Amino acid sequence: MKKLLVIVALAALASLSAVADTIQLVNTSGNVQGGVATTPYFLSINGGPDVAAVCVDFDQHVTVGESWTGSVINMAGDLSNTRLGAAGFAIYREEAWLYSQFLSGAGSSGDINFAIWGLTSANARNSAGFTASAQHWLDLATTTDLANFSTVNFNIISPRDLTANGPQEYVVATPEPASLFLLGSGLLGLGGFARKKMTR
Repeated sequence: MKKLLVIVALAALASLSAVADTIQLVNTSGNVQGGVATTPYFLSINGGPDVAAVCVDFDQHVTVGESWTGSVINMAGDLSNTRLGAAGFAIYREEAWLYSQFLSGAGSSGDINFAIWGLTSANARNSAGFTASAQHWLDLATTTDLANFSTVNFNIISPRDLTANGPQEYVVATPEPASLFLLGSGLLGLGGFARKKMTR
């Protein structure tokens, strides 16, 4: 029973970090700062249900409804097929940390997203949406010791086309191990319930 639970949890985790064939920007949240849409963005991966994400590319562009080929890459894994590559891990970790602050309700959508964009884009830092609060969050991300901040629960949605004209890159938060355990337990419970019904 324990082995089955571990297998279900690992399968769920693996499916979250699998290579995706098609990414689509389904919609934005309607949050706008400085005339620019900010997190969350809603993506569909291989036609699946919408996933909330944060855009980490200010200088690339994607329109609602657009689809492209990309990969879902766990941030704690091999980053060689991402825009910043393996050398960009520290920046990706700062982006994930900033996104976690937004997810916990610590900062506004616009300020957090512009801080994320400000990590890699001078254009973002010089735009109308880059406020004093965005600078504050950018400063926090670059000065906070993130050595113990785990990136295992974050995936990068990276385009296959990594040129300057390629699509944007996104970061998504994945369920924590405890959530995967609950998912596995729920699936096992449903399986047991179904088996009980069938044997009656």
